[in-house]
Amino acid sequence: MEAFLTPYPTFVLILALSWFVLFLSNVELRRELIVLGVLALFLLPLTFTIHADETATQALFNALTFLDLIFVFTVAGIAGTIFHAMLGKHYHSIPVVKGKRSKDQHLAQWWLLRLFFAVLFFLWGVMLLVFGFDLSLAKAVLVAAIMIAIYMVSHRHDLLLDSIVSGFLTMFIVFLAATLGSWFSADPIDIGLITSSGAIAGVPTDLLLWSLGLGIVLGPLYEYVRRVELK
Repeated sequence: MEAFLTPYPTFVLILALSWFVLFLSNVELRRELIVLGVLALFLLPLTFTIHADETATQALFNALTFLDLIFVFTVAGIAGTIFHAMLGKHYHSIPVVKGKRSKDQHLAQWWLLRLFFAVLFFLWGVMLLVFGFDLSLAKAVLVAAIMIAIYMVSHRHDLLLDSIVSGFLTMFIVFLAATLGSWFSADPIDIGLITSSGAIAGVPTDLLLWSLGLGIVLGPLYEYVRRVELK
């Protein structure tokens, strides 16, 4: 029991419990929570194992643990649904213009494929920023997220608040979970896959930037690819 009550496992447990609360209390969000989490399991581990050094990237990827996968799964689901859950919004389809075939409405039928490619594009953006512009991983995630969010908001102005609030709520939840996790040990929380040169109240700065970026991009992404509004 003492071995489990160390900062990182406790941190992941708190996030998992938060995910279950969202899942049990919001029937409308269940599919989104699961779909975003599964996509994250396949794609997002790369966003914190990418390194300019190929050997370091391979070592980090090989070091992935089951806790790391739970962490990614839960944070992705929370990031994509927290705005909806906290503000009590409900999904409504965007009306199709009468007498005119809506290309976007047709594309919305392929929402799962669009969602997959959107997350994949986000990953490629992170890789470009890391290798091409020599940004740290956390900064690359944040910059790539902001760029994709700007693109979505330019087409859907109603998603601006969703993106901003999702980003800061996700970061706050991660910060709170990490802080609570550290209460069970005198050692600061240590997430091997997310290195950081600094900390805020004992929580790694890069972890906060990573979660902020994830909330910014995943918060409005589901609504964007499905062409639905939150009212």
